[in-house]
Amino acid sequence: MISFEQLTKNIIVHNEQGYALYYYENGEVIEKVYGKLDINKDEKISFDSNFRLASVSKQFVAYSIIDLINKNKLTLDTVIKTLYPELPSYFNDITVKHLLNHTSGIYDYEDMKHEEDVQIKDTDIIKFLKTTDKTYFKPGSNYQYSNTGYILLGLIIEKVSNRAIKDYIENEVFAKAKMNDSKVNLQGITNILRRAYGHVIDEKGNLEMKDQYWCSATIGDGGLYSSINDLKKWCIYLSNSNIFNIMKVPNYINENTYNEYGYGIRNINVNGKEIIYHCGSTIGTNTILLFSKDYNICLLFLTNINNIDTTIMKDNLVEYLK
Repeated sequence: MISFEQLTKNIIVHNEQGYALYYYENGEVIEKVYGKLDINKDEKISFDSNFRLASVSKQFVAYSIIDLINKNKLTLDTVIKTLYPELPSYFNDITVKHLLNHTSGIYDYEDMKHEEDVQIKDTDIIKFLKTTDKTYFKPGSNYQYSNTGYILLGLIIEKVSNRAIKDYIENEVFAKAKMNDSKVNLQGITNILRRAYGHVIDEKGNLEMKDQYWCSATIGDGGLYSSINDLKKWCIYLSNSNIFNIMKVPNYINENTYNEYGYGIRNINVNGKEIIYHCGSTIGTNTILLFSKDYNICLLFLTNINNIDTTIMKDNLVEYLK
């Protein structure tokens, strides 16, 4: 079995870095928690502490979209312009599928003009997109990871279900997976119990609490909160769901170009065995969720620091498996 030191090589970078780690491999388990929810307070991190998932949130958005497709509310081929007629004409060439697998080519909202201290909301993305007149590339012809696309998918959940995204995900996904403490965060409104706040390493090498910036209030691209204990339930629930088989479909740009991104999750092959994963990164927080039915493994890691790249953890594990 892989050791804690192998798994966390180049991941634990500060002696006060807070984290929660769960790793399961064929009946053996590594579990470890360390640090504080807020460096300025005494409450310690536990397996029930709720971290911002950042882009690990995308699989819950994708799951909800596929759920709505199964309920005949839309299809993978639904044209975005039919849902949002006010968007530019190029949205006639963009479908739900393009948004799910990051092949739409729409512009990155982080390039939009903004006031530094004013957080934008998901609906502000519609206003931003209305000011654009083209895409980075012809939709479907290339892959480019798009937070904008997943914010738009979150808005589509609301439009076709006639329910707030918080209501839909918490009741149609979290509740059914028995993830009772997980939340869709409306910043400044939602009460997140045992919330782990984000931190950065300052110029003196100390941890400084820094949890929010102008992009932190959007939901569709990364605004969900969960804990190790709830994510363990999710891995089991998702992997046994019929929706999972749709989400993990490999993304072929054309017959010669394969991309590991499916719908909200990445699918890689190691020694002929399938591994599912997704990482998340936002100011002060990094995350990874990984599991494989073929290898009988599950890796969950949530940390309250921004100075790392959790794809390294995936690479550490893959190196061990090889």
